[in-house]
Amino acid sequence: MITRLQNFVMRLRSTLWFRPSVASIGTAALALILASTDRMLPESVAIPEVDAGSVKELLKLLASAMLTVTTVTLSALLLVFNMAASQASPRALPGLMAEEVTQNALSTFVATFVFALAGMLGLALDAYDKSGLSLLFGIGLVLTVLALRYLVQWMHHIAGTLRLGNIVARVHKDTQDSLARFQADPNLGAKPARPRRMPPEGVATLATRRSAYLCGIDTESLQEIAEKHDLRIELMCRPGDFVHPHRAAMAIEGTGELQDDTREALLDCFLLGEERSYHQDPLLGLQILGEIASRALSPGVNDPKTAIICLERLEALLSQAAQPSAWPEQPRHDRLSMPPLHFETMLDRAMHPIARDAAPNVEVVLRQITALERIGMAARTPHAPSHLRGILALTVAYAGNAIAVAQDREAVGQAAEEAHRRLSEAASEER
Repeated sequence: MITRLQNFVMRLRSTLWFRPSVASIGTAALALILASTDRMLPESVAIPEVDAGSVKELLKLLASAMLTVTTVTLSALLLVFNMAASQASPRALPGLMAEEVTQNALSTFVATFVFALAGMLGLALDAYDKSGLSLLFGIGLVLTVLALRYLVQWMHHIAGTLRLGNIVARVHKDTQDSLARFQADPNLGAKPARPRRMPPEGVATLATRRSAYLCGIDTESLQEIAEKHDLRIELMCRPGDFVHPHRAAMAIEGTGELQDDTREALLDCFLLGEERSYHQDPLLGLQILGEIASRALSPGVNDPKTAIICLERLEALLSQAAQPSAWPEQPRHDRLSMPPLHFETMLDRAMHPIARDAAPNVEVVLRQITALERIGMAARTPHAPSHLRGILALTVAYAGNAIAVAQDREAVGQAAEEAHRRLSEAASEER
């Protein structure tokens, strides 16, 4: 059940309510605990006394200031998210929401506000003794310092987040981690299977109960169920696919008819969500970077430099993807099979949209040709150079039909010819 737990934790990290809620509950509980300080402290411990009026004034100031700061923070966050969705990609928002600086700052502001309210409630009920008042005043000062510290850090952080390059860097980092997990376990422990559009005839199939994205597959639990009921399961989809009740998600071969509880247990191994997750889906980040580049090349934005930045990131990621994956001699889950994810698919999803949308822009086309050539030089997987030559030919075809100036078309042709020669040499060395 590790996969389900990881999926749950990742979803909590990308929400704006979880950390502030936990921090608020903690500070409210702390304010209540301080009401019995004199009874808990040994008599030998002496705490300086603070006037109740001073404590009340501090808490009133904290509550007013933190309410204002929290409101301004949320307003600024909405502006940042709107900018990221319009200029980068809506798919980049979960990563921005999961950033620790934003989460910690918002948690501190809200928790300090709740602490001040709880403290004022205790003062109104005359619940604090002398030591409690002193500690309430001291903790209020500490929270004030923390709030100021996170306010300054968050202001610097949000100024950096407004730069599109930082959003691209965040997507690159998440995709790099996802690719590393994929290459360490490319088929989630299952045997590779031939991709099918339709399930094999004569076998039972299962479809998900609702329409959603497949965020992850708990292959360990699937293997346990298959062993228990003597089943052979062929998964018809991979994490990142969109599934629905009318699409077969798995084909099942067994000795008898599946019981309802077995069907429910099998479907529970599919982790569904309204948005895709990086955890088992390396294609997500590659597609987001391609989408950011395509949007930057649209007439309304016209920002080829951002497209080039995305190409540089994609060059690094696809060079990583072109390295051999750790395919085991014997799969861990011998009763499961799944269609593999090939380098060709990653390359096409990332580069094809850019080749199409960058066609009129000779600067971006030349950078894409260079990226394809460098990926081919770094590739260590079979057939990678031939797939790269295919995308190279597509890039040149798009550019040839869109570039109006003959001199630019000639420059693209010369660069493509040189890249094709190097990729052909790389393919010959593999043989």
